[in-house]
Amino acid sequence: MNKHILRLAGIGIGGLLLAGGAWTAVAAGPGNPTPNRPAATAPATSTLSAATASDLVFVRDEERLARDLYAAIAAQYGDALPFSTIVNSEQRHFDAVGVLLERYGLADPASGQPAGQYANPALQSLYDTLLAQSKISLAEAYKVGIAVETRDIADVKKGASDATQADVDRVFTMLLNGSEKHLSAFTDAANGVTHTETDMRGQASDSAATHRNGMGAGTGAGNRSGGGQGDRTCISG
Repeated sequence: MNKHILRLAGIGIGGLLLAGGAWTAVAAGPGNPTPNRPAATAPATSTLSAATASDLVFVRDEERLARDLYAAIAAQYGDALPFSTIVNSEQRHFDAVGVLLERYGLADPASGQPAGQYANPALQSLYDTLLAQSKISLAEAYKVGIAVETRDIADVKKGASDATQADVDRVFTMLLNGSEKHLSAFTDAANGVTHTETDMRGQASDSAATHRNGMGAGTGAGNRSGGGQGDRTCISG
């Protein structure tokens, strides 16, 4: 099975190497078919390629992993920022991918799974490893956030490169924009730069304004104030 490799400087604990070398926790990524990756069922309506169907199924659980990790870390450290705010963004990402799974008739890997539990063994191992690292200290938790967002960015870029449908491309673009902002916030926190809750909420509001402008299904493309419904997949990052 191909290994999903992350390279981050200056981070290392126990058996998880994040310093000066490859991050060796194995986690499948979009476009890497492996036995650990849930197979997407045939779309009920459409024209999705096998690669895009697989990307969406995988990213649905990947966004849930980020949400679950950040919620657990926020609870561990008294609603520490940026975790307590970014967890809400990860929920929106998870929901946006869920809309596409429903639209294209794909099985949801998150169905029936409680927080912190995943049908994909590689994601389960990844969650368990990163959760253990985050419990060492808040400083280590920031490094976990950096690792998760770096990984998400790589996977979402791969998904976007596979996508040919406009709605799928919009969601992957939204996920990418959100993950880049989250990576910046975690990097700042790791470097001792703190942001207030108001700052974080303001960033989320800016992101929401950016992504609400979808292709309208009614009277013209644009904001939901038009006669038609905006694209439900354009949810804030």
